Amino acid sequence: MEKRAFNAFNDTPRGKHWLMDSPRDQRRNFPDTQGNLNNNRDGHQSPNKSRFTSNTTGFNTEISDESTRRGNSTQNEQLNKENQNDEYRSIFSLAGKKRDHTQDYYSDKHNGEGRRGGPYKEKKADLPLLSPNVLDVSKQRLLVAILFFTLQCYKIYDLIVLKFNLPDNTMSMLFMKNSKVVFLTKYFVLDSMFLFFLPSFNIPRLSFGPIVTFILTILINIFTVYLSMDHDHFIWISIFISIWNKIFHSKQLTVTGSTVNSNHKLIDFSNHFKGALTIKILPENTALLNPLHESFCLPIDTSSNLYPSDLNVVKIPIKINSTESISSIQLEYRDLYTNAISLKNFTSKDFEIITELPSHWKESGEIIDSNTIRYLNLKLNDIGFYQVKKITDKKGLNLKIYQSHLILPHCPIASIVQNNQNTNLDKCIGDMDEVSFEVHGIPPLKLFYSKIINGRVHEFNDKNLQPEYFESPLQSSTKKKYTIFNKEDIEDLKWARSYPVDINLNTITSNDGVYTYKIDKVVDALDNVIDFTKIDDDSIKAKYDLISTFNVHNIPKASLDERFNPQSQTKKNIIINLENINHWENDTPFKVSLSFIDSNGKISEKNIEMNFLSEEIVAELPGTYQLNSVDSNFCSGTIIGKSSVLITKPIPPHLAVKSSAITDACVGPIGLDFDLTFTGIPPFHYMVKIYKFDKDSDNRKLYDTKRMTSKGARNQFKYLPTVEGNYEIVFDHLTNDIFTDPIPLTPLDNYNFQTSMRVKPSAMIRARNHLKSLCLGDKTKIPITFNGEAPFTLQYDIIETSSNKRKSYTEKKIMSNEFLIETPDFTVGGDYILSLVSVKDSSKCLVSLSEPDARINVRRDIPAASFNFIENANESQIKQGGMAEIPIRLTGEAPFSVKYEHFDLNGNHLGIYETKFHSNYKQVLSVSKEGLYQLKEMRDSSCNGKVENAESQFKVTYLSRPYFSIQENPNSKVFKLTESVFTREAVCQNYETAIDLSLSGSPPFILTYELTSPHGQTSIKTMQITTKYASLQLPNRESGEYVATIKSIYDANYGEEDFKFIDTSNEEIIIKQTVNSIPQIIFADKGKTLRTCSIDVDQQGEKKSAFLKPIKLKQLRGEGPFTITFSIYHESTSRTDHVTLDNVDVNNFPYYRLYEGLKLGKHVITVESIIDANGCENDFANSHDNSIYISITDVPKIHLLDANADYCVGDYVSYQLNGVPPFNIRYDFNGVELQSQERSTQFVRVASEPGVISINSIQDSISQCVVNFTLPSMEQEHKRLSLTIHQIPSVTVSQGNYVVEDIHEGDQAEVVFTFEGTPPFSLTYVRTEDSGNIRDQRRPQVVETHKVTDIYDYEYKVTTSLQGTYEAIEISDAFCFAKNEAFFNN
Repeated sequence: MEKRAFNAFNDTPRGKHWLMDSPRDQRRNFPDTQGNLNNNRDGHQSPNKSRFTSNTTGFNTEISDESTRRGNSTQNEQLNKENQNDEYRSIFSLAGKKRDHTQDYYSDKHNGEGRRGGPYKEKKADLPLLSPNVLDVSKQRLLVAILFFTLQCYKIYDLIVLKFNLPDNTMSMLFMKNSKVVFLTKYFVLDSMFLFFLPSFNIPRLSFGPIVTFILTILINIFTVYLSMDHDHFIWISIFISIWNKIFHSKQLTVTGSTVNSNHKLIDFSNHFKGALTIKILPENTALLNPLHESFCLPIDTSSNLYPSDLNVVKIPIKINSTESISSIQLEYRDLYTNAISLKNFTSKDFEIITELPSHWKESGEIIDSNTIRYLNLKLNDIGFYQVKKITDKKGLNLKIYQSHLILPHCPIASIVQNNQNTNLDKCIGDMDEVSFEVHGIPPLKLFYSKIINGRVHEFNDKNLQPEYFESPLQSSTKKKYTIFNKEDIEDLKWARSYPVDINLNTITSNDGVYTYKIDKVVDALDNVIDFTKIDDDSIKAKYDLISTFNVHNIPKASLDERFNPQSQTKKNIIINLENINHWENDTPFKVSLSFIDSNGKISEKNIEMNFLSEEIVAELPGTYQLNSVDSNFCSGTIIGKSSVLITKPIPPHLAVKSSAITDACVGPIGLDFDLTFTGIPPFHYMVKIYKFDKDSDNRKLYDTKRMTSKGARNQFKYLPTVEGNYEIVFDHLTNDIFTDPIPLTPLDNYNFQTSMRVKPSAMIRARNHLKSLCLGDKTKIPITFNGEAPFTLQYDIIETSSNKRKSYTEKKIMSNEFLIETPDFTVGGDYILSLVSVKDSSKCLVSLSEPDARINVRRDIPAASFNFIENANESQIKQGGMAEIPIRLTGEAPFSVKYEHFDLNGNHLGIYETKFHSNYKQVLSVSKEGLYQLKEMRDSSCNGKVENAESQFKVTYLSRPYFSIQENPNSKVFKLTESVFTREAVCQNYETAIDLSLSGSPPFILTYELTSPHGQTSIKTMQITTKYASLQLPNRESGEYVATIKSIYDANYGEEDFKFIDTSNEEIIIKQTVNSIPQIIFADKGKTLRTCSIDVDQQGEKKSAFLKPIKLKQLRGEGPFTITFSIYHESTSRTDHVTLDNVDVNNFPYYRLYEGLKLGKHVITVESIIDANGCENDFANSHDNSIYISITDVPKIHLLDANADYCVGDYVSYQLNGVPPFNIRYDFNGVELQSQERSTQFVRVASEPGVISINSIQDSISQCVVNFTLPSMEQEHKRLSLTIHQIPSVTVSQGNYVVEDIHEGDQAEVVFTFEGTPPFSLTYVRTEDSGNIRDQRRPQVVETHKVTDIYDYEYKVTTSLQGTYEAIEISDAFCFAKNEAFFNN
């Protein structure tokens, strides 16, 4: 099937059934449903069959894809079953493709009716207005689309005429002005009528309802409005205009009345430039100091091995572009400290040629590979300012010097300085690290250092180190190290000197271990970097104070204790215990001071060195052992827990036995009653052996053995035999818990008792617990219970166990069975025993007692409390909100209660407080307020104690909090409003400002401030500062008031967590900075063209404003009055004028001054710059959208656009026409009279040949007035409108040939230029050189351009010694100018 172009209405996804297909290409079966339309229920053919067979050339059928597929399938099955003949199939196949369109159109709507076999009935109301039998529906749609497309194309045409002010004959004939209002009105009507009447034609798929028609009308009109708006988005319009002009406006009229093709050049200016001379010589010699702008410096100490040996002399590279060798170099030198100027001369012996370029030079990409470029190394060993004054080669020629400055300072250096001259390498926890950095170099400096604690590295850096009030051209962020400095900076080089900057670090050591401070790197303002991390030898770093290491040790803590030792004479050992601390092995030996006080009060001291945490000493002598002090090898320690132990010498136990017969009043003796008296420390253990004598013989036999224990100093032992006989009781030996070996009791006679077989008063201690504990100096009462008849007489003893002192007491006439024994005051501490000896009642019968004794434990010491000063340090510093721990020493038995008094620093009483302690181990008083603290009272678990050194006080003070202040110097422009509010002088947008702060405290500091923008947006910012001076940068991007609220400042002592407990709300400083907006004023009608007649412009005085169209301004930002500079671009002359108006008020604007001096034509007025009352300036140099247009017209007038210009062949002769086009112009050229009708405001002709053109008359379309310039009265005007067209001048070089001439350096060549035209001539010629290979081609580069004027001869000669190609590019004579276009195109 033959291919055809795509049609949107025919080639649609609906299939090919819109257009009839040939039966030979495709046989299509007629659908079953359509078959039913032509057959009745009985299967007979309908009379309409003839329509299918005869209407073979009718209109195209329209069947949907779904109906086609369903019809094809059903029809094929039906035909196969009924076996119809070929003729029948042919008829139905043809009918299926070329049926009546109305049947196809309504097949979907009436499909059900067809299936029922009823006849098909068309509805006349649904048929198109134009019958499908006349024009097919698809072609009706195509016709509508063509009409709509044509309407839109005409709309685009009118739009182009409107946009580009093109002449429109249609509008001219209708006497209408082609404006935007006419354009919009015209197409509102046309588009709306098209869409409104379209549904009346009832074309399928184009019969829109009222709502859809209304929406489409709105959309198409919005699109029309959008097209008419002033914007630059329709690039295709410009493209269309260009193509239109190329096709339909490629012909231009000449002054002779003929036409020329504008696409072809009328004159080839290249033909007026012939020949060139090429001279080959060596290139120009140049020199550049420090071509890679590297940084160099000299060490302060040249003998130091801290720097590389080659750094003592600096080699400065110089880039030389010359084929000759260099003989001498002269540098200008300025001393940095005296600013004295001198010259330094160097010969060829003083510098060397660099044969192998360093690798980093090659990587920089700034090295040029050329045979003429060399690099020299110049050795310098003096600090100062250098610049090249003169370089001479061996021929005595001076090289061209490119300006370059070099500052050669001392290398930056830093060292670690200890604040205290007595600082050693070992410190204790709580000491200050006392480290300072001293940095020397050109500010602002950068210091990088590390703090290492037990191998953990903390890195710090400070990038703005400079002295106070220091100013330098290197401070600006826009300055670079290779900056060419201005004259003021060079005259006073104090900013390029080395200055010291100190950084003090004074923090408290809180952890034990190894502390190391290292200086890693220091960088000065010229980017001279001294990297000390490359030095591997720490000894070198230590030698030059680049590293500082010290050890921080723990404080030793000691206590005293005792232990039983049976081998000792006192049976006791003294134990000194040290608290386990980290790395205690490194702090050995520990030195302990121990004192011994004997019973006579004599004091002796002993110093003990300990290499372990515990030391045990045998207590050979009784007395008091007291721990005085403990020191490690580095730190003084403190005593915790028990500080003294009392040791007594034990006495071996002794037993005294008294016996008495136990006699019954009735039977006589019944046994023995032994009264045992012990000396020593109970309990006592003794053995009693009982022997019985044989009656017949006097032999005795061991009868019984008793092992007895006495818990007191006295004991009663009764032996009442159960069997009559003679007995012998022997006390064999005695022991106690201290003396464990049996002690034989001698002499034996005192311990052997005999008895033969042969009821009483009593008393006993009533208390359940027979143990009493008393404080030293106290007394007690012991309850006694009696048996018998009163009155009683009681005898008892009080025994001091350590000395075996016994004192007997007798209480008589006790009339009650209950009695309290009141003991005397115990002034000596120790263990006491109250033992009942005997009792006697009214029967006068004395009975010895052996009841349990009462034990009394009297404290040997009085509880005491005192401050535990370490090295007599009786004061401490804490942070506000922090806690101070005052160490105290407690003796006694826990728990303890301590009362202390608080005074302020002036001694005024503030309060008394009480604190309880559950032990005496490492106890401290925790206080949070500064002042003086003094102990008042103490008590332990059972006794009131005393306060030692009751007058001693402990002082607690606060560490100084960090503080900042605003520096108010004359240059800061900061003013103080209140104590906490400052303001800075208002600035304009994009002007950088800063607030100088002075800080106090312990660096490094962290400054937190809140910045509120003019829009109310708040942001929190922080600064880390290691010096005591800082600059707070204030933003200026937006206009309005910025408020910087300095919220807090932290230092090494006070962190953010510490200030959570401190009220700092009154310490905030508010700094206000007003940023004035950049003024902005625009034209209220920007982009609008104001048309004014020249007669109105020529009015004199201020009354001219009544005749001129007003120019209105719109103020967007800024404070009036304003100073506004307008630029006025004259399109006719391509010249721009500037008008500056002062004290401008936008509501009373002298706009008439912008009209002054405007001539005929179009003028573009643009706001170029604005200065408001605040001094803020806005430069609109890069903005071109704030303009209005003024068009000055006149009728009917004609004048040359440039009456003073000289016209040449190829120029456009242009006359400006004032009036309403079209214009009728009559003119003559070289005596030939011509006539022209111009539909624009300019009369333009191409000057195709030389001659004289004169304007004879002009007439416009409105006034119909003809101005005849040939009349005698218009003679002057006729001469003014006449002009002469001159021939183009020509220039020839080297007689029109392209000549190459080689000369040696120092020789000269002559370039001869020959002219054709009218003198005087003006010549512009260039010297070009090949710039390099670009795609294997040499591209010429202009290196020199010369212009010679006032040449009255026809030949001009130039003598030169510079290589290159000399050729003329511009030539002008007395009238005309020519440009070598071939040169510029290449």
